[in-house]
Amino acid sequence: MNKFWTLVMSLAVVASCGPAIPEDIPMSVAHRGCWLKAGEEFYINENCPAGVRMAAQYGYPAIECDVKYTLDSVMVIMHDATINRTMRNASDYSKIEQPVKVTETTFEELRTKYVLESTDPALRTPIPTLQEELDACKEYGVMPMLHSAVVESYKLAHEVLGDNFVAFDVSQKALSHARDYSDCLILLDPGKDPAERTVERLKELGGKCGMSTMGYKMLDANYIQTVKDAGFDVQASIFPAPHEQRAVSDGVTIQLSDFWWYQTDGRKPIGTFRKISMRLPEGQSVEWNPEAPEFAAVTLAVDFTGTLEITIAGKTYVLTHDAPGKVEVIGTRLYKAEPGIKVRALVHSQVKSLKVDLYDCGKA
Repeated sequence: MNKFWTLVMSLAVVASCGPAIPEDIPMSVAHRGCWLKAGEEFYINENCPAGVRMAAQYGYPAIECDVKYTLDSVMVIMHDATINRTMRNASDYSKIEQPVKVTETTFEELRTKYVLESTDPALRTPIPTLQEELDACKEYGVMPMLHSAVVESYKLAHEVLGDNFVAFDVSQKALSHARDYSDCLILLDPGKDPAERTVERLKELGGKCGMSTMGYKMLDANYIQTVKDAGFDVQASIFPAPHEQRAVSDGVTIQLSDFWWYQTDGRKPIGTFRKISMRLPEGQSVEWNPEAPEFAAVTLAVDFTGTLEITIAGKTYVLTHDAPGKVEVIGTRLYKAEPGIKVRALVHSQVKSLKVDLYDCGKA
């Protein structure tokens, strides 16, 4: 084979494979379940079995759910102190005008007077119990992350799922009781503690442990590495774009997010956009705007030098690399939306390889 065809074949291989995806992509957890909105109204609501089913459809291995007691000590799934943001009156689907607090309302009242908001009348269901959420997780093979200081919730989770759940809270005292029932993964919110103190607290809990924080300014690369070097997991908790991407680059092991997605195992893309060995002078850009199915996801992987402004599904990331070899990966789920991919050079940049994949997530 002559040199020309050797070069052609080599370029074909690079184009077909794209950037080498890092092996340490964090586990993705759907925040409050895989909720979806059509405009301002929920299609799939937060914290409900339908969100567990949708998480399985998108391929999320885990979902987060929030546990609260009713006035008569029934464990239900609800994030807010009140039900007003996510529920409606059952009688006529009107908005709930007066605050209805979960802890000040009986289970019977919550179940009979109110329904979850949804554009689909079939999904306007009552507030779910923890038992119903756990049963859905078992049915669809999705691991629940219980954001809960309710010790009884750990016991019930173990009865339904064994050790296949996560206990997650800011209360170390409450989380310590998870070990009374299970060897599950425990994630502690350390507040403003420095990394060294966080490690000490995780050692006190014992077993499979990690930390989780919403403090994207606190959770830098050094903090992450210190906790990981001690043998513990690190979860970035609902970081806004573009900070969730920085957390991925810095090495978090779990990503709890309303939108982040990289569940590509076993899936074939329905569309792909590739570029290799591409020079992008300052101000120049490349774009890809495919039509997307109703339930979709998109991933982008890029190996480059320079500074790129990357827009994907309305979220913008500015990334700088001094040398090639480190592949950045970005992914997001979509519902009735287009990917809208744009890569623009803020300084003269060299793209070694770029690959964007569009996936149809309409089938479980």
